[in-house]
Amino acid sequence: MFRKPLRRILRLILFALSRWALNKHEPTVIAVIGEGKTGIVREAIYGVLKNHFPTRRNLETPDAEFVLPLTILGAKEYPPTILRWFTTVTKSIGQLLFLPKHKHFLVLEIGYTRKEVFDYFWKITQPEVLVICGNAPYLSKTQTAPKTVKVKDSKDLSGYLEAASKVGKAFGIPLKDVKKALANFTLPKARIRILPARDGGIVIDATYQYFPPKEEALDEILEALPGKKIILSPKDLPSTIQEVRDGEVVALTGSSKKMWSILLQLTRKPWT
Repeated sequence: MFRKPLRRILRLILFALSRWALNKHEPTVIAVIGEGKTGIVREAIYGVLKNHFPTRRNLETPDAEFVLPLTILGAKEYPPTILRWFTTVTKSIGQLLFLPKHKHFLVLEIGYTRKEVFDYFWKITQPEVLVICGNAPYLSKTQTAPKTVKVKDSKDLSGYLEAASKVGKAFGIPLKDVKKALANFTLPKARIRILPARDGGIVIDATYQYFPPKEEALDEILEALPGKKIILSPKDLPSTIQEVRDGEVVALTGSSKKMWSILLQLTRKPWT
Protein backbone atom coordinates (compact mmCIF):
# COMPACT_ATOMS: atom_id res chain seq x y z
CA MET A 1 0.00 0.00 0.00
CA PHE A 2 2.69 2.46 1.00
CA ARG A 3 6.22 2.78 -0.22
CA LYS A 4 8.82 2.82 2.52
CA PRO A 5 9.22 6.64 2.80
CA LEU A 6 5.46 7.11 3.09
CA ARG A 7 5.23 4.26 5.61
CA ARG A 8 7.95 5.87 7.74
CA ILE A 9 6.12 9.21 7.67
CA LEU A 10 2.83 7.55 8.61
CA ARG A 11 4.57 5.63 11.40
CA LEU A 12 5.82 8.92 12.88
CA ILE A 13 2.42 10.60 12.52
CA LEU A 14 0.54 7.73 14.16
CA PHE A 15 3.14 7.52 16.92
CA ALA A 16 2.69 11.22 17.69
CA LEU A 17 -1.11 11.01 17.59
CA SER A 18 -1.14 7.89 19.78
CA ARG A 19 1.08 9.48 22.40
CA TRP A 20 -1.08 12.60 22.25
CA ALA A 21 -4.19 10.48 22.85
CA LEU A 22 -2.57 8.56 25.70
CA ASN A 23 -1.28 11.74 27.35
CA LYS A 24 -4.66 13.45 27.02
CA HIS A 25 -6.97 10.64 28.12
CA GLU A 26 -4.53 8.79 30.40
CA PRO A 27 -6.08 5.35 29.80
CA THR A 28 -4.96 2.34 31.76
CA VAL A 29 -3.02 0.21 29.26
CA ILE A 30 -2.78 -3.55 29.61
CA ALA A 31 -0.36 -5.12 27.13
CA VAL A 32 -0.65 -8.81 26.24
CA ILE A 33 2.51 -10.19 24.65
CA GLY A 34 4.27 -13.45 23.92
CA GLU A 35 4.34 -16.37 21.53
CA GLY A 36 1.41 -18.13 23.20
CA LYS A 37 -2.31 -17.77 22.50
CA THR A 38 -2.45 -14.09 23.31
CA GLY A 39 -5.84 -13.61 21.66
CA ILE A 40 -7.48 -15.83 24.29
CA VAL A 41 -5.90 -13.86 27.14
CA ARG A 42 -6.89 -10.56 25.54
CA GLU A 43 -10.54 -11.59 25.27
CA ALA A 44 -10.65 -13.00 28.81
CA ILE A 45 -9.22 -9.78 30.29
CA TYR A 46 -11.59 -7.69 28.19
CA GLY A 47 -14.52 -9.77 29.44
CA VAL A 48 -13.53 -9.18 33.07
CA LEU A 49 -13.01 -5.42 32.71
CA LYS A 50 -15.76 -4.30 30.33
CA ASN A 51 -18.62 -4.43 32.84
CA HIS A 52 -16.75 -2.23 35.32
CA PHE A 53 -14.80 0.22 33.18
CA PRO A 54 -15.06 1.71 29.68
CA THR A 55 -12.78 -0.75 27.89
CA ARG A 56 -11.52 -1.15 24.34
CA ARG A 57 -9.26 -3.80 22.80
CA ASN A 58 -7.68 -4.44 19.44
CA LEU A 59 -9.12 -7.12 17.18
CA GLU A 60 -7.83 -9.42 14.47
CA THR A 61 -4.31 -9.07 13.12
CA PRO A 62 -2.16 -7.66 15.97
CA ASP A 63 0.99 -8.11 13.86
CA ALA A 64 -0.13 -5.48 11.35
CA GLU A 65 2.01 -2.44 11.87
CA PHE A 66 -0.65 0.21 12.42
CA VAL A 67 -3.42 -1.74 14.19
CA LEU A 68 -2.44 -0.65 17.71
CA PRO A 69 -2.23 3.09 16.93
CA LEU A 70 -5.61 2.86 15.22
CA THR A 71 -7.09 1.10 18.26
CA ILE A 72 -5.69 3.77 20.57
CA LEU A 73 -7.20 6.46 18.36
CA GLY A 74 -10.56 4.65 18.24
CA ALA A 75 -10.55 4.06 14.48
CA LYS A 76 -13.11 1.50 13.31
CA GLU A 77 -11.24 0.27 10.23
CA TYR A 78 -7.80 -0.08 8.67
CA PRO A 79 -7.82 2.55 5.89
CA PRO A 80 -7.35 0.88 2.48
CA THR A 81 -6.18 3.95 0.53
CA ILE A 82 -4.01 7.02 1.01
CA LEU A 83 -7.11 9.23 0.88
CA ARG A 84 -8.78 7.21 3.64
CA TRP A 85 -5.59 7.44 5.71
CA PHE A 86 -5.66 11.22 5.30
CA THR A 87 -9.29 11.26 6.45
CA THR A 88 -8.51 9.06 9.46
CA VAL A 89 -5.55 11.20 10.52
CA THR A 90 -7.53 14.43 10.09
CA LYS A 91 -10.48 13.07 12.06
CA SER A 92 -8.17 11.89 14.85
CA ILE A 93 -6.58 15.34 15.14
CA GLY A 94 -10.02 16.94 15.33
CA GLN A 95 -11.13 14.56 18.07
CA LEU A 96 -7.99 15.14 20.07
CA LEU A 97 -8.44 18.91 19.81
CA PHE A 98 -12.12 19.16 20.61
CA LEU A 99 -13.41 16.07 22.43
CA PRO A 100 -13.23 16.07 26.26
CA LYS A 101 -10.92 13.82 28.23
CA HIS A 102 -12.21 10.26 28.44
CA LYS A 103 -10.76 7.89 31.04
CA HIS A 104 -10.83 4.26 29.88
CA PHE A 105 -8.96 0.96 29.71
CA LEU A 106 -7.08 -0.39 26.70
CA VAL A 107 -6.33 -4.10 26.36
CA LEU A 108 -3.72 -4.31 23.63
CA GLU A 109 -2.40 -7.53 22.15
CA ILE A 110 1.08 -6.76 20.84
CA GLY A 111 2.01 -9.13 18.05
CA TYR A 112 5.39 -10.71 17.40
CA THR A 113 6.79 -10.15 13.93
CA ARG A 114 10.03 -8.21 14.11
CA LYS A 115 11.92 -6.70 17.04
CA GLU A 116 11.70 -3.29 15.34
CA VAL A 117 7.90 -3.43 15.16
CA PHE A 118 7.58 -4.74 18.72
CA ASP A 119 9.72 -1.89 20.04
CA TYR A 120 7.61 0.59 18.06
CA PHE A 121 4.45 -0.78 19.68
CA TRP A 122 6.05 -0.76 23.11
CA LYS A 123 7.10 2.89 22.86
CA ILE A 124 3.52 3.81 22.00
CA THR A 125 1.79 1.84 24.75
CA GLN A 126 4.03 2.07 27.83
CA PRO A 127 1.67 -0.31 29.68
CA GLU A 128 0.69 -0.27 33.33
CA VAL A 129 0.10 -4.04 33.30
CA LEU A 130 2.14 -6.51 31.27
CA VAL A 131 0.66 -9.96 30.63
CA ILE A 132 3.14 -12.50 29.23
CA CYS A 133 1.82 -15.55 27.42
CA GLY A 134 4.51 -18.11 26.56
CA ASN A 135 8.01 -17.08 25.53
CA ALA A 136 8.72 -13.38 24.99
CA PRO A 137 12.11 -13.22 23.23
CA TYR A 138 11.67 -9.65 21.99
CA LEU A 139 11.06 -8.26 25.46
CA SER A 140 14.20 -6.58 26.78
CA LYS A 141 15.16 -6.13 30.44
CA THR A 142 14.36 -2.41 30.21
CA GLN A 143 10.82 -3.04 28.93
CA THR A 144 8.92 -3.43 32.17
CA ALA A 145 5.58 -2.45 33.67
CA PRO A 146 4.44 -1.68 37.25
CA LYS A 147 2.63 -5.03 37.33
CA THR A 148 3.45 -8.22 35.42
CA VAL A 149 1.23 -11.30 35.09
CA LYS A 150 2.54 -14.52 33.55
CA VAL A 151 0.09 -16.95 31.98
CA LYS A 152 0.59 -20.48 33.30
CA ASP A 153 0.91 -23.27 30.75
CA SER A 154 -2.26 -25.37 30.66
CA LYS A 155 -3.93 -27.80 28.30
CA ASP A 156 -7.29 -26.13 28.88
CA LEU A 157 -8.32 -22.51 29.44
CA SER A 158 -7.50 -22.43 33.16
CA GLY A 159 -4.15 -20.65 32.78
CA TYR A 160 -5.66 -17.93 30.58
CA LEU A 161 -8.66 -17.38 32.84
CA GLU A 162 -6.45 -17.27 35.94
CA ALA A 163 -4.36 -14.51 34.35
CA ALA A 164 -7.50 -12.53 33.55
CA SER A 165 -8.68 -13.03 37.13
CA LYS A 166 -5.41 -11.60 38.46
CA VAL A 167 -5.78 -8.52 36.25
CA GLY A 168 -9.34 -7.99 37.47
CA LYS A 169 -8.24 -8.36 41.09
CA ALA A 170 -5.45 -5.82 40.53
CA PHE A 171 -8.10 -3.22 39.65
CA GLY A 172 -10.40 -4.00 42.55
CA ILE A 173 -13.07 -5.99 40.74
CA PRO A 174 -14.91 -8.26 43.24
CA LEU A 175 -14.07 -11.95 42.89
CA LYS A 176 -17.74 -12.87 42.36
CA ASP A 177 -17.93 -10.49 39.40
CA VAL A 178 -14.70 -11.88 37.96
CA LYS A 179 -16.01 -15.43 38.23
CA LYS A 180 -19.31 -14.43 36.62
CA ALA A 181 -17.55 -12.79 33.69
CA LEU A 182 -15.25 -15.75 33.12
CA ALA A 183 -18.11 -18.24 33.43
CA ASN A 184 -19.57 -16.66 30.29
CA PHE A 185 -16.22 -16.51 28.48
CA THR A 186 -16.17 -17.61 24.84
CA LEU A 187 -13.15 -18.07 22.61
CA PRO A 188 -12.30 -15.33 20.09
CA LYS A 189 -14.22 -15.60 16.85
CA ALA A 190 -12.41 -17.60 14.18
CA ARG A 191 -11.12 -15.64 11.18
CA ILE A 192 -13.20 -17.87 8.88
CA ARG A 193 -16.45 -19.38 10.14
CA ILE A 194 -18.65 -22.05 8.59
CA LEU A 195 -22.30 -21.34 9.43
CA PRO A 196 -25.57 -23.10 8.59
CA ALA A 197 -27.76 -21.11 6.25
CA ARG A 198 -31.41 -20.47 7.03
CA ASP A 199 -32.55 -22.62 4.11
CA GLY A 200 -30.23 -25.60 4.35
CA GLY A 201 -27.05 -24.54 2.58
CA ILE A 202 -23.74 -23.33 4.00
CA VAL A 203 -22.46 -19.79 4.53
CA ILE A 204 -18.74 -19.12 4.97
CA ASP A 205 -18.10 -15.92 6.88
CA ALA A 206 -14.70 -14.62 5.75
CA THR A 207 -15.47 -10.97 6.50
CA TYR A 208 -13.14 -8.82 8.59
CA GLN A 209 -12.74 -5.54 10.42
CA TYR A 210 -9.11 -4.72 9.66
CA PHE A 211 -7.53 -7.39 7.48
CA PRO A 212 -8.89 -10.23 5.34
CA PRO A 213 -7.98 -13.80 6.25
CA LYS A 214 -5.51 -15.52 3.95
CA GLU A 215 -6.93 -16.39 0.54
CA GLU A 216 -5.29 -19.81 0.71
CA ALA A 217 -7.26 -20.63 3.87
CA LEU A 218 -10.56 -19.69 2.22
CA ASP A 219 -9.67 -21.63 -0.93
CA GLU A 220 -8.91 -24.75 1.11
CA ILE A 221 -12.28 -24.56 2.85
CA LEU A 222 -14.14 -24.05 -0.43
CA GLU A 223 -12.35 -27.00 -2.01
CA ALA A 224 -13.28 -29.25 0.90
CA LEU A 225 -16.98 -28.45 0.74
CA PRO A 226 -19.20 -30.02 -1.94
CA GLY A 227 -21.77 -28.06 -3.88
CA LYS A 228 -22.12 -24.94 -5.96
CA LYS A 229 -19.78 -22.16 -4.79
CA ILE A 230 -20.69 -18.46 -4.79
CA ILE A 231 -18.39 -15.71 -3.49
CA LEU A 232 -19.86 -12.33 -2.52
CA SER A 233 -18.02 -9.13 -1.62
CA PRO A 234 -19.21 -5.54 -1.02
CA LYS A 235 -18.77 -4.74 -4.71
CA ASP A 236 -21.46 -7.33 -5.51
CA LEU A 237 -24.07 -5.55 -3.41
CA PRO A 238 -26.96 -5.13 -3.52
CA SER A 239 -27.03 -8.90 -3.94
CA THR A 240 -29.89 -10.75 -5.54
CA ILE A 241 -29.22 -13.80 -3.32
CA GLN A 242 -32.09 -14.16 -0.89
CA GLU A 243 -31.38 -17.68 0.37
CA VAL A 244 -28.78 -20.44 0.34
CA ARG A 245 -30.30 -23.83 -0.41
CA ASP A 246 -29.07 -27.38 0.09
CA GLY A 247 -26.04 -28.04 -2.12
CA GLU A 248 -25.00 -24.37 -2.22
CA VAL A 249 -22.05 -22.71 -0.50
CA VAL A 250 -21.90 -18.91 -0.28
CA ALA A 251 -18.67 -17.26 0.91
CA LEU A 252 -18.93 -13.70 2.17
CA THR A 253 -15.76 -11.58 1.96
CA GLY A 254 -14.89 -7.95 2.53
CA SER A 255 -15.71 -5.52 5.35
CA SER A 256 -17.80 -7.10 8.10
CA LYS A 257 -19.59 -3.78 8.56
CA LYS A 258 -20.70 -3.71 4.92
CA MET A 259 -21.58 -7.41 4.77
CA TRP A 260 -23.37 -7.76 8.10
CA SER A 261 -26.87 -7.27 6.67
CA ILE A 262 -26.26 -10.04 4.11
CA LEU A 263 -24.83 -12.35 6.78
CA LEU A 264 -27.86 -11.67 8.96
CA GLN A 265 -30.19 -12.36 6.05
CA LEU A 266 -28.63 -15.68 5.05
CA THR A 267 -27.77 -17.30 8.39
CA ARG A 268 -29.53 -18.39 11.55
CA LYS A 269 -27.17 -17.06 14.23
CA PRO A 270 -24.36 -14.98 12.65
CA TRP A 271 -23.19 -13.68 16.03
CA THR A 272 -22.14 -17.12 17.34
